[in-house]
Amino acid sequence: MAAMTHGAEHPNATTYRATANAFRARDFAQFDRFVDEDVVWHVPGRHARAGDIRGRQAVVAWLAGVAEIGFWLTEHDVFGNDEHVCALSMMGARRPGIEVETRVVSVFHYRGGKQVERWFYPEDADAWERIFG
Repeated sequence: MAAMTHGAEHPNATTYRATANAFRARDFAQFDRFVDEDVVWHVPGRHARAGDIRGRQAVVAWLAGVAEIGFWLTEHDVFGNDEHVCALSMMGARRPGIEVETRVVSVFHYRGGKQVERWFYPEDADAWERIFG
């Protein structure tokens, strides 16, 4: 299989990669550069962290909280256009008594080069619940 390159990808896809890297580095100041102030994340599930997360500061607080429970993500592929980005990812959690992961498709709406909305579509709903449980 040929190695993937990111040199020709859409700028919004590159911006999403930078956003994910900022999360992994816990660099939320950098994260702020890539996400609209009025962003909305739609987090599925029955767990306490599910629901609509409204506003950049609320998303940052949500991310800080999931980082504390061992949440992680890696990208398999990211592609986009002027309005949308799609990320094919592995997401999971590692903490005492829990090591779980699932594939997740995230669909984003972008405006002016910033993320304005995100929807998560996990492959395994039970694993998704255990990640955040």
